[in-house]
Amino acid sequence: MDYGEIISDSIDYSRNALVGNWKTWLALIACGLPFALMNFLFDPEKMQIAGYWIDFPWGQFIALLLAGFLLSFLAEGYVVRVLRGFTPPPEFDNWVSLYLDGIKVLIVQIIWFIPVVVVFGITVFFFAFADAIKGSGLAMPVRIGVLLLIVVAIVFTILILLCISIAVVRYARTGSIREGIRYSAVLETIRAIGWGSYILALIVLLITAIIYFLVLALFAMIPFIGWVLNLALSPFFFVFSARYFSRVYDHATPLELPVSAPAAGV
Repeated sequence: MDYGEIISDSIDYSRNALVGNWKTWLALIACGLPFALMNFLFDPEKMQIAGYWIDFPWGQFIALLLAGFLLSFLAEGYVVRVLRGFTPPPEFDNWVSLYLDGIKVLIVQIIWFIPVVVVFGITVFFFAFADAIKGSGLAMPVRIGVLLLIVVAIVFTILILLCISIAVVRYARTGSIREGIRYSAVLETIRAIGWGSYILALIVLLITAIIYFLVLALFAMIPFIGWVLNLALSPFFFVFSARYFSRVYDHATPLELPVSAPAAGV
């Protein structure tokens, strides 16, 4: 896998998607605007003062949080179009389709994390049980069981974090939630890419993300216009990472349905 070529292609793709199409760029900026405005509700110098949170504008905070959450489905829907691997970059149109894709992606992600939630729930239950029987002969075996459950939960979480991106691409390519949550198929796709190559691809993306957001953090420190630059540049990594995962996914052997024919059903 040529990681340099994938990064170069993803940069060109995101530039063409946004600089070459200002409507898409503005739409993605608008999707992130509520979360950006939330920062102005907080006053770091007064947060330690007694009564600060009582007078905090909770109504505005909840309104912006809800608006950002609802708009995020449009942004995620656009990511789905990018993940389908189409070139040139897709348009930000047909908002109903975008919104439905964004909701379905969230469903796929929630279903993937259900095992982790279940394991953590069982762990919390036995942790409370171990505390309740503290001092009895069963306390030590239960505590050992809790430690084992914590290890299992951590392993589950790591595995799911490795698989979730491929699961989302699989949904994008097939248009089917059912295909996005086929655990065996997702694992087979990663095996086809190569676990070593795939994990290295994630590390390369992580390093790229750290560099990118460090630059954004520097821009954010510029008085008055810093937050505007941050908001305007954020969509680039959004599109870049989607294209990056799409290209990585394409290194699997042709196990999936054709990219050009995403299904519309569940």
